[in-house]
Amino acid sequence: MSSTTPKYIHGYQDDEQERLRYQAKVIEKPIYDFIDFSNNQKILEIGSGVGAQTEILLERFPHLQITGVEYEPKQIAKARHNMQALGHDFPKVQFIQQDAQQLQLNDHYDAAFICWVLEHISEPEKVLQSMKPYLKEGAKVVITEVFNASFYTYPHAPTVMKYWDIYNSYQRSIGGDPDVGAKLGHLLEKSGYKDISLRSGGFHLDSRTPSDRLAVFDYWTSLMKSGAPALLEEGLISPDMVTTISKEMENLKHQENAIFYYNFIQATAFV
Repeated sequence: MSSTTPKYIHGYQDDEQERLRYQAKVIEKPIYDFIDFSNNQKILEIGSGVGAQTEILLERFPHLQITGVEYEPKQIAKARHNMQALGHDFPKVQFIQQDAQQLQLNDHYDAAFICWVLEHISEPEKVLQSMKPYLKEGAKVVITEVFNASFYTYPHAPTVMKYWDIYNSYQRSIGGDPDVGAKLGHLLEKSGYKDISLRSGGFHLDSRTPSDRLAVFDYWTSLMKSGAPALLEEGLISPDMVTTISKEMENLKHQENAIFYYNFIQATAFV
């Protein structure tokens, strides 16, 4: 990672790029069942990464043309590879390497989409302000973001929760905000958007939905461990801690009375 590249808690390793696609599929329904771009044509996707969300958008709304903006060239290369493998190419989809806080685009869009991106940006309102001139009057904006303070398991998993606290503290220390979802309403209003609505989505899984609970425990273990290389490099955790959180999560997912709870926040607004 170059000195000019902002620190990113998940890193850009090959296995992390694949995790992003896996994650997108596991949590697709709680996000996309509440999104409707059927009346839109051209979407600006901020922080398109490896194209994991782009892929789902095109599956659900195959009429769309999507322009993805991404800062990291390695993610763009992977996104292009993924899209070409699925048969998507220009003008159906394109990816542009830019800083979303300082956009310079040649087109205008009737919708914008942001998912799991603002949590990594120190001044997220700059992104919302930067993209606004490229959105047409009446354009729909849909943002899905984390609210990591909501994470809860039963029975209590002490090492998991200690690790989660370290994970989130580190994200704050590198300029991110693991609870930015709770602030979306304020950020959108401050940036001049209108007709803002918020909803809480996520998971409240217990013995009623054992297969979903199993899948989400696996997904969440993968998510937490994606931050381990950075945390290990910074000396914030030990290898033993990573092993222990895996064991605690594995134990939880096989307990009949286990509960997994997490809320993200989804905002819809208009230009």
